[in-house]
Amino acid sequence: MATTHKFGTTKHIAVALVLALAGACGGTGSFGLSSGDNDPAKLTAAFATVKAPPAGPINSTGKPMVFLAARGTPKQLVAFDLEAKKELWRVEADVSSKVVVGRDFVAHRQGENTLVGRDVRTGAQLWSTPLDGTFVGAAADTDRVYFTMKSGGRSWVLQALNGKTGDELWDAESNGALGAPEARGGLVFSPFMKQWLAILDAKNGKQLTRIRGIDEEISFVRTTPEHVYFGSKAGVFLLDERAASGKRAQSTYGNAKLPKDFIRVHYHWDAFDPIQAGYSAYDRNRVLWDADAADDKLAFSNDLVTVQTYRFFFGFSATSGDLEWAYNHPRVDIVASAQLGTSIGMASMLGEIGALDPVTGQRIYEAKIPGQFIGGTFDATGWAPNERDGEASGTAAALASIARDRDARFNDVKKFAVTALSQLKGGDVTRDLLVLIQNDKTPPYLLQTAAQVLVDRKDPAGLPYLVEALDVRHDYVEGTKPRAIGIAAQAIAAMDPAGIDASLRGKAVEGLIAHLTSPSTAVGDLVHLVRALGRIGAGAERSTLSSFLLVYRADPAFATQIDAVSATIDVLLSTGGTAEREIVSYVAEDPLSQPTVAEYASRALIQRPTVEGAPADGAEATEGDAGKKGKAPSGKAAAKAKVKAAAPKAAAPKAVAPKAVAPKAAAPKAAAPK
Repeated sequence: MATTHKFGTTKHIAVALVLALAGACGGTGSFGLSSGDNDPAKLTAAFATVKAPPAGPINSTGKPMVFLAARGTPKQLVAFDLEAKKELWRVEADVSSKVVVGRDFVAHRQGENTLVGRDVRTGAQLWSTPLDGTFVGAAADTDRVYFTMKSGGRSWVLQALNGKTGDELWDAESNGALGAPEARGGLVFSPFMKQWLAILDAKNGKQLTRIRGIDEEISFVRTTPEHVYFGSKAGVFLLDERAASGKRAQSTYGNAKLPKDFIRVHYHWDAFDPIQAGYSAYDRNRVLWDADAADDKLAFSNDLVTVQTYRFFFGFSATSGDLEWAYNHPRVDIVASAQLGTSIGMASMLGEIGALDPVTGQRIYEAKIPGQFIGGTFDATGWAPNERDGEASGTAAALASIARDRDARFNDVKKFAVTALSQLKGGDVTRDLLVLIQNDKTPPYLLQTAAQVLVDRKDPAGLPYLVEALDVRHDYVEGTKPRAIGIAAQAIAAMDPAGIDASLRGKAVEGLIAHLTSPSTAVGDLVHLVRALGRIGAGAERSTLSSFLLVYRADPAFATQIDAVSATIDVLLSTGGTAEREIVSYVAEDPLSQPTVAEYASRALIQRPTVEGAPADGAEATEGDAGKKGKAPSGKAAAKAKVKAAAPKAAAPKAVAPKAVAPKAAAPKAAAPK
């Protein structure tokens, strides 16, 4: 039969009154403002009393387990054996705190005002204790449960119970804020007023020593079978002999270098926040890690930390901040996760149980349990599943899937994923970016980021996918429509021509020319097509660009939007020979040319004067061939002299010049760029 105990009795009310009157003294018993802080000898003596905790799961079955709190009517608590992939028990329980696990019991807050203990093997209730006040948090070791309550305005109590019977063993009162405790090896660790970490004897609650944080607050404490850590959002201290200094520089201290795009750094739950004593959104936004001492500093295991953001996981180098891997869990949020040493355990709100390799991010375990869940606690330290089914999907594929995700909550995460793609090599990244860019449902902010990343990559390995994009033509019968042509052209223009395969260069030029001469191409894309041709054309572009200039120099559509025409003039002068210069001269002097186009042509001729040894007709040139000699004269007279010197006759060369008016069939509309 379950035993009922009382907390918040007359004894504790009286204590609260005494403490309120004794405020100047800073508290009684184990907590006070005056104490022997940062004493290395006392800290060493406290360590000497530690009994090594179990290296694996603490529960008496020895099985790696996860305890999950289920929503619904009625609410339930479920125990699941990870190795056997088997539900051990399921009981009705209104779980309103994190579940803590001992050797023969689990404990949790039930509803708002009760703490209960259950048999770890069956889930049967062993005892219950009423709670009077604000529940701050709980912890457990093999035999005892420890919990902190705030009672009244300025009274906190840390209490210890027998984990199997619920009998009260001791309590320690304070009129300064106490945080949620942790326990390990016969010691209890309690953050105090965000300035101290009190270390108590687990048998009687007597303070053995305490650490005062001198240059950093203490807002959390975390225990593992190997270590005790404490710290704040800024970083992590290892509780060893060096921690007695209370200073970062003289302690075994460290923090991870993480991008600030979307990550809210929480090295552990805030011990002073009652919300974080239960399962909440903080359990879905976490930094998962293990660490040890190395050269008097805290070194994260494998130099890696894992950032969880709902259903996305990212592995980062702790020292450089570089992204090492990414994982996207399908569809639903991960509501429970834990760093278990050689694996990262996780459970989704739909009961999908999984594990990731913390080094690679590959999924190495999966199971399923019926129900919908709000959170859970893993008791599975050292659990090392290895269900590797084929090759991992890869970081690029994971980032691409995150970027394409339709959940509007994760705009910052998706933007980070796209930016992270820019750091990866391989043509597949170009393919993934193009898929995102060509999707009509991609939001504008993400489209802009993806386009910039694609251009900035300058990766010739992605050219085959850009050529594929250019191969799509407007075809109303087939129902095909090219997408992101201008962006693809910008990406090609950004590449080093020397790194482009000759056969792909020809296909790319062919595709660029096809879209430049298509009446369906958006006006805003034309300038990018022209520049890409100038970058990789190697002379094959000159005839097309010459015709393009002569056709559209007089088109009213380009009277104000002359970017494409002006880019054509620049390319012809920088890469062409005498024939191309004569065409530009003709455009500059022909009265049928739009005034803005003619003026630009005149200025371009001045800025790129004829150079001795310039390429002859049909010869390949480079952008550096133009403008190597002399300075450009100024004024109309100088411009006219230059034009006449380069173009003996005002008429267009017969071999390449069509009529002065552009054919209607070829002229794009004057609408604004799409």
